[in-house]
Amino acid sequence: MIAKDQNQISLIEETVNTFDGNIDETTATDGLSIIDKWLNRLDSISDETTDDIAETLERLRPEIDTAQRYNRIDNQHIASLLQELIEQTRAVAATPEASAEQEELSQLIAVLENLHRQAASQIS
Repeated sequence: MIAKDQNQISLIEETVNTFDGNIDETTATDGLSIIDKWLNRLDSISDETTDDIAETLERLRPEIDTAQRYNRIDNQHIASLLQELIEQTRAVAATPEASAEQEELSQLIAVLENLHRQAASQIS
């Protein structure tokens, strides 16, 4: 990551642009598409830290799919998974390898925190 991987930066920017705003304005299809792109990306750079993120995304994907297909949204579980992603992304951002992408990772963390707040506020 030290070399500012353009593919990774582009994916971070796409994620930020897709989810920057109100969660209700983003479709489940958009969310599934981003998750799939991240899973492909993380598979190609597989290491211990990114494997944890991929595993969390693999648990988040069926939650989003169920919400889309059956209009059943488990906001509590989604919020919990988003919190895991926030913590895992912070851990990646703290590594020396991520030093060149600090700004992008900070934006990604902010978007994940915003999504988490919105999901948590919808827990009944």
